[in-house]
Amino acid sequence: MDAAQQPSIKALWPLWVAIGLPLLLVALDSTPLGPNFAFVMIGIPTLVVIWGALGLRSLILAVQHVLRREWSRGAISAVLPLAIVAAGVWHWHFLQLCNYGGQVGYFIAEQSSYAEQVRATPPDGEPRLLVFNRGGMLWASEGYVYDESDKVLRAESLRSAGWKKRADGTELTCGYHAQPFPGHFSFTRHWYLASFNC
Repeated sequence: MDAAQQPSIKALWPLWVAIGLPLLLVALDSTPLGPNFAFVMIGIPTLVVIWGALGLRSLILAVQHVLRREWSRGAISAVLPLAIVAAGVWHWHFLQLCNYGGQVGYFIAEQSSYAEQVRATPPDGEPRLLVFNRGGMLWASEGYVYDESDKVLRAESLRSAGWKKRADGTELTCGYHAQPFPGHFSFTRHWYLASFNC
């Protein structure tokens, strides 16, 4: 391949856009804006439409490069349309992965504040149980659960009466889905990512 056929930095834009939009979704979800109704219902679809329009432009460029036998430029231009097709086929998993990354990012950014609130809650002889709701819509929200007893993942019939009493009045009573915080870090012990049905 001669120097004229090598892709320039400017020609790599489809690659940057293919990587950039998912990272932008994760970054935006890592801010207080993440669970906001306007962002979820307007912001995300707008960003995805822009991504699709850029993908169409990139597909046209890929075809033009292939017709001119500029194989490396054609391959780079094809990355964005392929990424969009993959995200479209597995759209629910794609959005969940971006949301998951945002939840983890937000927790890491706010972890010291959450830990301070846990320390400020005096133990009363029972394991502490705290819920931190990031917000969301009227019918669903997301946040974090700190559960020193680690019973939040157990079936309801296996949770103690004491745990249920501590959960009373929190988002845990209206239904939830929780999962352990990823990784085995000391600062994530007893922490759970959660989505609430209220």
